[in-house]
Amino acid sequence: MKPQHRFSFRSTGELVDTVKRFGIHWQVAQISKGPLQGRVSLQRRSDIAVLQLSTNQIITILGARPSSITCIALERTAQLSDHFIRGEAVAPLSVHGFAPTITESFFQISAGGQMTIVMMETARFLKLIALDPASRLRDTINSSNTLTLLPEQFEQLINLLDPTQAPPHPDLLDALLVECFSHDANFQSQGLSLPTRAALIRDCLEWGFNNRVTPINLDQLSRTLFASRSSIIQACQETFGVGPMTVLKQIRLHEVHRALNDPLAIPQLNTLPSVGAIAGLYGFKSHNHFSRDYSEMFDELPSATLKSALAA
Repeated sequence: MKPQHRFSFRSTGELVDTVKRFGIHWQVAQISKGPLQGRVSLQRRSDIAVLQLSTNQIITILGARPSSITCIALERTAQLSDHFIRGEAVAPLSVHGFAPTITESFFQISAGGQMTIVMMETARFLKLIALDPASRLRDTINSSNTLTLLPEQFEQLINLLDPTQAPPHPDLLDALLVECFSHDANFQSQGLSLPTRAALIRDCLEWGFNNRVTPINLDQLSRTLFASRSSIIQACQETFGVGPMTVLKQIRLHEVHRALNDPLAIPQLNTLPSVGAIAGLYGFKSHNHFSRDYSEMFDELPSATLKSALAA
């Protein structure tokens, strides 16, 4: 059985649009600079779906997660330096995201990362947990969101979820998950509740996603998020290595990229499409600074993007 869906993406907008076809609603920010290249695929077998995501840049993802779905996520590579789950660093050989009480996705992938996310109905996952003879796993799952596996278990799970192969038979996956989630497994509460810094980062990103054309400066952002300037700066520097205004700028650069690729679909544009007019909608006032930042992010001039779109 071949993957039902497999796509490449060159921008956060392309990734957002692609996973929306799968019924997944994400908002994505690129954190590191440079042209984005990634792949995403979704495989289905019975009532299990396996999403594979790889990227050459650091990206952060926010999204709603229905309570009826349980996600079990793992990073296939050793690229963990910038990998976070709900603001917490990721330990080697670990899986995450399975706590039934969590209703949002919030994670970051390192450049060069390859992430696998298994999705199944929560009722099905809880039935597996109920197979534990000690009958203590239900309480453990409700208070945990990270599980560190034995090296051989992690290797088995990686091999079973090989993105180049057909999805595993549900019985094989069930058996391995029951073994991994045994009552004496190494569970941690990591990522169950958001640390203060992670909550601030989430709120900053959420504001950026929901107010892509609203002008703002750091003082206004501070008042909006009910946090001090220094707290916001420190949270962004420690998490992303850049300040909050740079993060918001990079979200908007990708919005300009999306708009330049489909200029006729912009309802706010009352003139003929031009780089200056489109960039201005998203708060870019200096053409030279915008053109430099855009070229660093997408490896082409904004005028080249627009010209290709109008010629298509």
